[in-house]
Amino acid sequence: MDLEHPVKRLSNAYSTPTIRGCSSVNIFGISLKQRLRWLLDDPVGQRWSVAAVVLLGLLVRLWVCWVHNQLQPNNATWLRGDEPGYNNTALELLAGYGYTYPGRVPLYPVWLAGVHWLTGSSYHAVRYAQAFVGVGSVLLTYLLGRRLFGHLPGLIAAMLASVSYILIHQSIHLLSEVLFTPAVLLAALSLWRAIQQPTTGRFAVAGVWIGISDLIRPTLLFLPLFLLWPLAVQMGWRRAIRYASVIAIGVVVVVGPWMVRNRVRYNAWFPLATSNAILWQGSPEYYKLIHEDGYTYIRIWNEVLYGPGWRTHDPTSIAGDRYWTARALKSIRSDPGTYLKYAAEKLGTYWVGDPNADWNNERVFSFGALRRIGFSRGPAVQVMIARALPIFTLAAILILWPQWRRLLPLYAILLYCTALHAATHAEVRLSEPLQPILLVILAGAAFYQWHQLRESKRAIQHL
Repeated sequence: MDLEHPVKRLSNAYSTPTIRGCSSVNIFGISLKQRLRWLLDDPVGQRWSVAAVVLLGLLVRLWVCWVHNQLQPNNATWLRGDEPGYNNTALELLAGYGYTYPGRVPLYPVWLAGVHWLTGSSYHAVRYAQAFVGVGSVLLTYLLGRRLFGHLPGLIAAMLASVSYILIHQSIHLLSEVLFTPAVLLAALSLWRAIQQPTTGRFAVAGVWIGISDLIRPTLLFLPLFLLWPLAVQMGWRRAIRYASVIAIGVVVVVGPWMVRNRVRYNAWFPLATSNAILWQGSPEYYKLIHEDGYTYIRIWNEVLYGPGWRTHDPTSIAGDRYWTARALKSIRSDPGTYLKYAAEKLGTYWVGDPNADWNNERVFSFGALRRIGFSRGPAVQVMIARALPIFTLAAILILWPQWRRLLPLYAILLYCTALHAATHAEVRLSEPLQPILLVILAGAAFYQWHQLRESKRAIQHL
């Protein structure tokens, strides 16, 4: 395995950039150039710089939570979308009913129930508590960036994560993203480390973190199978099969008890939770309702999935889940061409947003659409920037192409999630927990390009 890639050699260069034009500025007798070198090179200075970025991320999140709390009552009336479902499950746990809803996995409701118990069901306190959890994504973004590219690119990626509108607002919603985002970063970190220094124990740890993420949101359940390809590229098929099996065992150890519990309670095997008709929402039937019959995303939910008599085929029930899956498969078999066409569209809409679900039934990247949804001008600009990040990341991947093998674990996670949602249902909220990985790739590409330009300049000066 090629561990001596240029990016690895660049990590030292990233931590000691040439700082010109700063020596004349003195702060308490120390030049700005010396101060910057201390922050970039000295281990103590590096820790202080990381602490400052994390503290910034925490303060911004706490401030946003405080502002939001001033505008919302301290009760459940402000909950929207999937929030009431998570909240009701948490309250049922506190009341001693256990898990009565097969459409959710356990860890986020457990977290929410714990905060309710500690705070006397203060919804304002939930936001503050989630701010402390959410800022963990900032630190993990730094750690991932540092492992891949060095201290300074990691710090820049963490800075971007600390002020990211999307990541900040995870704290104010009662949704699983606030836990799922750091769990995905931990899975990425452990997987990258295992591939760089392969041992059975490291791959088992990666499997455990993937399993934990599955108990928050079951997105990565089949990732061990997908990892066969990048592992084979790195170490050959024999070792790839071995280590992918170790990852799968780690996942099963974590999620197995929950699957057994579901089997005992519902007398049925199903992958962690019911799918809420997610495959049908990616089927030709759904596509034709949107593009030919004039349905909107909300109208489908109100009139088709949850229309008159919806309890007969409740998408969250075991029987309903099977009904909608069978209906989706029938639709796909009858019109595979439309299914493939729709899947190709979702390769993009997963990242930049679905015109119907995310852009108010208007075109993608319509600033006016965001304003009409209810975003004020400043947040609308920030959302536009966030949804453009994947496009810039594609350019960054091209810049980092010489290092593709080294970055393959990150690419594998991004490709797996994209393919999964292209095959089923895609909207931008589902890709937002992957934003820190995009920020790491962007920061790495920027500094790789900077290093290349600097080397070119030195070569010209020596001519």
